[in-house]
Amino acid sequence: MTKTHTRAPTSTHQLQAPDFERHPPGSILRDFDALLDLIGDQGLPLTPGHLFAMKTLESINQRLTHPLELGLKRAMQKSYPHINGLYLVLRASGLAWIDTASKKPHLHLDPVVLASWSSLNAAERYFALLKAWWGRSSEEMIGERASWGRDASMRVVTFLKRLPATGDLMMDTPDDVEFLRYSPGFHHLALLELFGFLDLRAMPPAEGKGWRPERVALTAWGRSLLGHLASFMRQPWDTESDADIPILEGRDFFDPLARFEHWSELVRPHIPDWRHELEIPEDPFQPGQHLLKVALGKDCWRRIAIGGETALDALADTILDAFDFDDSDHLYRFSYQDRFGCTVEIDPPHLAGASEYVADEIKVGDLALCEGMRIDFLFDFGDDWRFELLVERVNEEPASQEPQVLEAHGAAPEQYEDW
Repeated sequence: MTKTHTRAPTSTHQLQAPDFERHPPGSILRDFDALLDLIGDQGLPLTPGHLFAMKTLESINQRLTHPLELGLKRAMQKSYPHINGLYLVLRASGLAWIDTASKKPHLHLDPVVLASWSSLNAAERYFALLKAWWGRSSEEMIGERASWGRDASMRVVTFLKRLPATGDLMMDTPDDVEFLRYSPGFHHLALLELFGFLDLRAMPPAEGKGWRPERVALTAWGRSLLGHLASFMRQPWDTESDADIPILEGRDFFDPLARFEHWSELVRPHIPDWRHELEIPEDPFQPGQHLLKVALGKDCWRRIAIGGETALDALADTILDAFDFDDSDHLYRFSYQDRFGCTVEIDPPHLAGASEYVADEIKVGDLALCEGMRIDFLFDFGDDWRFELLVERVNEEPASQEPQVLEAHGAAPEQYEDW
């Protein structure tokens, strides 16, 4: 891989906005709309891990501006980095939701968010997708493990610093290609191309081989906008960064969405058509009764009914009582995936101040649960008792808020075997 130690190119000049309506950067708007059209009113089937079903991948691929030719006999979603990147942005945008009620999950479009999307102009759509990628996306959305401190814009800036001053990088060996698989990641590299930040050339397809980038070159738009982002995110030891761009410090620096909002305040004056945002409505509170099947292993489960007004701390007590467990002030954690596919973790009340979400401040109805969703309940971090909660039904009508154990199946294991 051709390398230099030259600082990554940055821009100290005024950003020059492209013509987003007639000549938008890259193919992101065209390809994203092609994906939305394919999903349509019928939706698309997903795997149990909430990725595109294999039979739909080639249909999506052929609708892209630059479909890939692969030498693989059994290609998965991650084999198509551009599809993987588009799916990441789609989930992060809030435009899609996953129906988990049927036996096989399906991806559908949210009509409210779609109406907001339709009202935006091209520049607003471009930056709505950029905000989704840099501000809200997580590797969890595409079935990968999330890693703290390696969000999308961090990955982009880290990659930018590796580019020579020319902005042109050649992959000379298979190890160079393999390195890009992990930094920034093939799907992030594909998104850099889709957003028009990079011109990218791939090696010819070969039998048994997937997508292999051969050369990446920074575009003028990429040099300008990514350079501005790199200056905004400069570290204290980077004395060569643009002094006219303030350093973002404190908690907001480590919050990708807050970081994007602060950066966008500097960029907006140079993008006159960027006036409106994609609107994602808050999930409504669900006060009705929730029916949960709580399992501890394969053959031991309890069916619990609990009202939406009940705090999760009370749900934890109900679960433990139903399985004859003694809480004894052990730690516990609820975790589930929100509408975007990100994991939300909720801890016990005595961790208030150390945890973002605590169980006595959050009610069951706050979680926007729907049929088929799953919640993990980890109890006693030493013994690691893992309960799985399956949402069987959410009633809209008012019902008793008192937790009830409706059915019990199988004997609960001994909590303390040595006692």
